[in-house]
Amino acid sequence: MKNQIKSKSYVEFFIYGSVGLILINLIFIMLPTFWANLFLGKTQLELSVTFQDIMWVCFIFGFLIIKKRQADLKQMSKYQKNQYLPDNFEDMIDDDVLTDIIISAKADSKDEMGLLPDMILQISLQFRTNNSIALTSDLLSKQLELFLHSVELRYNNLKYIIWLIPSLGFMGTVYGIGLAVSKLGEGSLDDPSLLTTMSANLGIAFNTTLLALILSVILQFFTQRFEAEEESLINGFGKYVMDNLINKIIEK
Repeated sequence: MKNQIKSKSYVEFFIYGSVGLILINLIFIMLPTFWANLFLGKTQLELSVTFQDIMWVCFIFGFLIIKKRQADLKQMSKYQKNQYLPDNFEDMIDDDVLTDIIISAKADSKDEMGLLPDMILQISLQFRTNNSIALTSDLLSKQLELFLHSVELRYNNLKYIIWLIPSLGFMGTVYGIGLAVSKLGEGSLDDPSLLTTMSANLGIAFNTTLLALILSVILQFFTQRFEAEEESLINGFGKYVMDNLINKIIEK
């Protein structure tokens, strides 16, 4: 089932990426020559694919992943509104209250983004099994480490795209410089069109790097923002469980 969902997501990403690339070409091709060359590497619509086209597709993929992470973050944070645990300072948790907590958290823990109820459920079951606050607290620490590590893994694809875009830009730079040098070797220094041809090729070289840096900086900004928010949210879950569950459990 999960593989089917992932395959569906990849197909959607490909469709959105293709449609987005077409729209970007239609928009930027109407700009003056300088901007069209910068953003597209061409001044008219054509079937040939430029380095800029590939970078735009990667950027769209990265942006879609960011939107997915933003939606998951919103879904994850909504469980903060549920009162799974008693939050009054004087409340204590005996065996009966712990049973109610397990029941209330069990249903929501099945949700993929239900990290908070899953954390509460695992902590509650652990305490019921060993009746030890020390061991239960240790489990909470390990859970937090595991969840924070999973955050890093969820952003791996996005970080690869952020690395890939500048790499494509540098490839375009090398390609453009190579074209300019080859034209220099093929032409004559007395040819007045040689300088124009070399300038166009060098323009391709520098434009690809400039666009790559712009796109990667945008993705990097949103990646760091949402990754930090997700880590902060998980740490908040851990503090909530520590303050309102572990510190209030009555050990037999």
